[in-house]
Amino acid sequence: MLSLLGTSTNSDASLVLARQLIAAKLDVLDFSNPAPVASTIAKADGLLAQYLGQLPYNVGTNSSAAKAMLNAATLLNNYASDLLTPGCSAQ
Repeated sequence: MLSLLGTSTNSDASLVLARQLIAAKLDVLDFSNPAPVASTIAKADGLLAQYLGQLPYNVGTNSSAAKAMLNAATLLNNYASDLLTPGCSAQ
């Protein structure tokens, strides 16, 4: 997971989503309110589960699968940035 978090590529939608999904799950484990993103986390898990093997899956950014991954990643990023839970902040 650490190696995935350390990647900076934006040309593979699977990596973009995986980074945001890992961060969101870590936030939830750190007692952040999961309600705003619970369905997005489930959707992201499902999107990545469609592929076999280990990341990266080399999902270009223009396919419909990539667009779904990038949309989910944006929501998860907003969650990590406290944009979905105004007034809350990490301790």
